[in-house]
Amino acid sequence: MKKVLRYLLMTVMALCISLPCLSAEAASVALLPLINNVQGDEVANQVFYKNAIAALNRSKGFVMVENDKLTAAIEAANVGDEVPSEAAMAKIAKDGGVDMVLAIQVDVINDIPMPSSEENKLKMDIQGYAASYNALTGTYNKQRIYNDSVIPEVFSSRWDLVHEEFGREVRKAVTKALKAKK
Repeated sequence: MKKVLRYLLMTVMALCISLPCLSAEAASVALLPLINNVQGDEVANQVFYKNAIAALNRSKGFVMVENDKLTAAIEAANVGDEVPSEAAMAKIAKDGGVDMVLAIQVDVINDIPMPSSEENKLKMDIQGYAASYNALTGTYNKQRIYNDSVIPEVFSSRWDLVHEEFGREVRKAVTKALKAKK
């Protein structure tokens, strides 16, 4: 009899502990279009969306929102050549009905060849900014995206290293913004 009561008590405790987890709601995220200040580089837009959406899907508790109300809020904010200010992102979050707003600006995507007697290398030159606004906590974060890593030039024969590194920077910026949820 004691064993039956013990199992019954453990079942009730397990249910009580897990019930709050079932009522948790995913935070809605608005991803603003890439602010691309690099002339003639349309690949950056594709890389941006691919990596930003992948980072959002990998993070649990977030859902990307795309609707007419949000599109109207983004167009009304009139985003220019740099990431929006805290007030503009707060207005987008309020008018679009989302919990978080993410924006990324890219100013330079380039690689610089560095010939040497040992091995030719490429120096990445990726610069920009990432900004996020969390409507739940009212926090605004703006960080600089900067990559000046040196990579062997041999790898550039098969891959687009510059855009691959830019995609990695996008994933890092989106992940960092999503970790600041609480």
